[in-house]
Amino acid sequence: MFLLNISSYRKYLFIIFLFSIFIYYNLLFQRKNSNIINQTSNSIRILYVIRTSSYFYQKRLIYLLQTWISLVNQDVFFVTDILLPNISQNHMILTKQICGPDAHSMNILCCKTAHDFIIFHRYISEYDWFCHFDDDQYVNVNNLKKYLSTLDFNQPYYIGRASWSNTIKRSKEPYPYSFWFATLGAGICLSKRTIYLLKPYTQSVSQFIDGCINENYHDDIYLGFLLNGYLNITLTKNNHFHSHLEKFFYHNKQIFLRTFTNEITFGFNIPDRYPYYLPQLDKSYLDPYRIRTLHCLLYITQIKECETKIRQHIFNSTI
Repeated sequence: MFLLNISSYRKYLFIIFLFSIFIYYNLLFQRKNSNIINQTSNSIRILYVIRTSSYFYQKRLIYLLQTWISLVNQDVFFVTDILLPNISQNHMILTKQICGPDAHSMNILCCKTAHDFIIFHRYISEYDWFCHFDDDQYVNVNNLKKYLSTLDFNQPYYIGRASWSNTIKRSKEPYPYSFWFATLGAGICLSKRTIYLLKPYTQSVSQFIDGCINENYHDDIYLGFLLNGYLNITLTKNNHFHSHLEKFFYHNKQIFLRTFTNEITFGFNIPDRYPYYLPQLDKSYLDPYRIRTLHCLLYITQIKECETKIRQHIFNSTI
């Protein structure tokens, strides 16, 4: 009887949690001025580049296509090895011929990141902000837009999460000074002004790769070096960007549930770098990282399907 009571008590707390989330979001949505939200969304133009590969299409990218990318798909471009299904060829730039088979090596990563700038320069007249994300990241596009709308894209900005707790220590010329760099795995955003200033250093793929090799820096470190050393653009740190490398980000359930609506990006990875304690709104094989659940909790009042899923889950939990 005691075990039964404990089980029922936990179930009861779980139901209360779901109801609280549901009520919170409805109240939050009602308090917001929808006209202001629409004006903010329409006034800021963001180009999103996703670095991925055919190997990770079913393992990771598919969950992004079904969630946050679907909200901004006309503004999303993909740097990938070969053509991917269900994505317009006009929104892909292929790297296998130039970069070779995908690998987590300095040359390959620098080569793929160099292709980001081909896209950035190609569409510079159409966008204000240019952001890079990996295929193991969920992006809260509403929060990203709200944040970037507070900044002037005509000023040079380099935004992201500091990769290390300390600066890169550098003594050699040119630029014998320490500098911060942002991890690409948490996502970075560059203003239009920064893209213009970077053009002399990112006009070709080989130019960027050669720079990485000459400095012996991986792509994100080399980008930070270029921005700091040659352009005097320092990192604007934003700790609402998260990568899958953050070991403790998901480990404190209470803090995560209290703050996740404020975050901009979420890195994910198995076994424990994802919000595994969120309710399973879809079958586990459809949502192994709880990305679809996270998406629904963030957009419950804006996506009818998500509201329906929450209601069904609450109903099924009470019978």
